[in-house]
Amino acid sequence: MSDLLLGPLRSLGSASGHDARAVNRRSVLHAIASGAAVTRADLARLTGLARPTISSLVDELSTDGLVIELGPGISAGGKRPTLLGIDLSARQVIAIDMSVRPFVGVLADLSGTEHAREVASQGGDPTEALAALVEELAARASAPIAGVGVGAPGLVDADGTVIEAAHLGWSDHPLRSLLEAETGLPVWVSNDANAAALAEFGRLPSERDGLVLVRVGDGIGAGLVLGARPHVGSSAAAGEFGHLVVQPDGLPCACGNTGCLETVASLPAIDRAIAARGDGEEAAEQAVVDAAEHLGAVIAHLVAILDVGDVVLSVERDGYGELMAAQVAAVVRTRLLRRVAPNVAVRAAQDPGGLVLDGAHALVLAGALGMVRP
Repeated sequence: MSDLLLGPLRSLGSASGHDARAVNRRSVLHAIASGAAVTRADLARLTGLARPTISSLVDELSTDGLVIELGPGISAGGKRPTLLGIDLSARQVIAIDMSVRPFVGVLADLSGTEHAREVASQGGDPTEALAALVEELAARASAPIAGVGVGAPGLVDADGTVIEAAHLGWSDHPLRSLLEAETGLPVWVSNDANAAALAEFGRLPSERDGLVLVRVGDGIGAGLVLGARPHVGSSAAAGEFGHLVVQPDGLPCACGNTGCLETVASLPAIDRAIAARGDGEEAAEQAVVDAAEHLGAVIAHLVAILDVGDVVLSVERDGYGELMAAQVAAVVRTRLLRRVAPNVAVRAAQDPGGLVLDGAHALVLAGALGMVRP
């Protein structure tokens, strides 16, 4: 599982009100896990909290087993400071990928090291299958479970309700509350593409603050990170650009429109193009290139509007990712301002199959602990 930058450290600071201690505790964990603060003095400078407050929070986190003392650091004069770190085995996380069938789940520690993997039973009610998968993984835990992260298909709002997931037959489905009631564990739910974007964003250098992660499979969708934060939009539909019409006189789409991007650039569309040309390596390569040209034209608009510098393609078929990324990059370069184009990097995802699980794991780190992955 990949590293994840939860957000810029400039976002940390003291809090007020009834939840001040919880917010400050999360800020301290965030700072230690990111490596930005490794002593109590560092924490005080970074968060703006008083030294006694820092000492109390560190003691509390140490008692909970989350923070450990690593030994003495280098002195700048006077007593040598004590270095702090995160005990990566202190909690475990359950991460679920619902973008594949059957659903896949893993049990991992705070670093993302996998300790168990299971798949859900097929058939029957998807929510019941998901709850059974969580309970099966929870039974194998060797440390307290911080929470459950779920990357789900469809539109997902901030409360973890799946607004619409047609192939699951869900509409306004309160997945988070149902899973919490069934398992007794805290749950965080995100759209699968948004979860994947979180995971891929963690691989960027810390000075980069935006990314578009495009998933190409049976459909097409994107996850967005803007200003080092996930962006889902006012209707939880940001990145749902697979149903933009690109060929008004084209093929009918499952959404009811005609000529959507998915009809010319998804994997089923590529398969149709290959069949029309005749099987063979050359036919397959040309079909992928043609699909990537359509995809690149739309991505260029997205990049121009959002001014993001990183585009990652997660293609759900071996051998297609690098070819599509190269062609998309070529199209994007020709459609952007000459001064802008060289600043945009387009590449294929390093591990398309694990991105949603990575992102689901990150949801729990952020939601339950307020921390980045050490």
